[in-house]
Amino acid sequence: MKISELAKRTGVPKQTIHYYIRAGLLPKPRKLGSNSADYDNSYVDRIRLIKELQNDFFFPLPTIKKILWEHRSASKQAMLKLRMEYFRPMEHYLGNGVKGDEAFLEATGLAERWLPQLQEWGLLSPKQEDGQNVYSQDDIIIGKVMVNMAKIGIHRANDFKPEMTLPMLATSFKSIAKDLIDDFQRATVSMKPAERTELARRGHEIMGVLFYHLYRKYAQAYLSEMKSED
Repeated sequence: MKISELAKRTGVPKQTIHYYIRAGLLPKPRKLGSNSADYDNSYVDRIRLIKELQNDFFFPLPTIKKILWEHRSASKQAMLKLRMEYFRPMEHYLGNGVKGDEAFLEATGLAERWLPQLQEWGLLSPKQEDGQNVYSQDDIIIGKVMVNMAKIGIHRANDFKPEMTLPMLATSFKSIAKDLIDDFQRATVSMKPAERTELARRGHEIMGVLFYHLYRKYAQAYLSEMKSED
């Protein structure tokens, strides 16, 4: 495609695209002549990624260039997009949830056969309202994660056993959450209600970040141990 079409598809002016090329954020296109060049669809994806990193994460262009270089392979780009989907600013994905199984399946892309299974395992916990299941935004995100797990190859066809791992995971986190909340209630019993509510709100978010990095930390350590034993 010509640069005019690329600018139209991405909403980025031609001058900005030329700047991205000069700054090394985009590769040089294939030249068709002295004043024309051909841009393939990879330029569309890369420009949209640059804009997401700018708009959602507020990264400066030198940082974005480093990120793009470190994730230049297809597999690393896929992992980068997965992280961005779930770790962008809160207002982009927090909502009020959805009412009804059909709306939940449409919002997540999950196959209907998984609904009773994930509820039985404790990963989904919809409430009942007017005879319909009401799913929270956390339920929706969990459903999307299940879909993405299957897309990257974590499924029964590759000999994974979700019926063993996922119920254990849900039970463990339910127990951890209960213990942490009980400890929080004990520690803040003398606080004013408004202070307690605000601290609880911040605490929930920061503990979620802590759980994420604890998993990454110990998973990497265990993988390193396994590698050293080979």
